[in-house]
Amino acid sequence: MAHRVVVRVHVDAPIERVWRALCEPSEVEAWDGAQPRVVPTGYPQPGQHAQWRVHVGRVPVTLHDRVDCVDAPIRLAARITYGYIDLAEEYRLERDGDATMITSDNVVRSRPPGFAWLAARATRRAVTAALTRLAAHCAS
Repeated sequence: MAHRVVVRVHVDAPIERVWRALCEPSEVEAWDGAQPRVVPTGYPQPGQHAQWRVHVGRVPVTLHDRVDCVDAPIRLAARITYGYIDLAEEYRLERDGDATMITSDNVVRSRPPGFAWLAARATRRAVTAALTRLAAHCAS
């Protein structure tokens, strides 16, 4: 069983700025707090596997990021696993004048199966907060 979580946020910054913040490890750490642990040179590229240190509540966990598709600066898709959550995640960026509309489209599953509803609720909360931080980071 899977659930779909879609979050859209307007970012008061050009698409190239948002793309850089979404992809460069030091930028990701600045707005998201995810600490790069093992991030390949040239990230993100299809087929790469990056590892980030994140927190689920107060518990530190390793987030595995397996890049599926990169179409700079408009689309980034990956498979994400951490804790009990499995995501097929896709970011889509659209120019909106001098600003950017970013959409995070996620198909959420859980390990073990049966907790996808809980994983979807946690994902919606986390993605909404993350995109809000991304927007503030890019606009500053």
